[in-house]
Amino acid sequence: MALAQIGPLTTALEAAAASVGAGVVLGSVAFGVGRLAAGWSRSRIERRALIDGYLGGIFGAAVAIFDLIMRYGG
Repeated sequence: MALAQIGPLTTALEAAAASVGAGVVLGSVAFGVGRLAAGWSRSRIERRALIDGYLGGIFGAAVAIFDLIMRYGG
């Protein structure tokens, strides 16, 4: 941890990785729970898990970019 956040690029990459990772986990869980509540079968939910994870990651990255714009955009 002594080398973490050495410079601005490292800090930005670390924040992006954390946002995308959280989005992957939370997105796939949220989509899975929603589909389970909607009555989807487990096999259908499992077939969609990878796509749902990617969508969650994209959402996490978008939220990080939005936060960056809101914080430093003016």
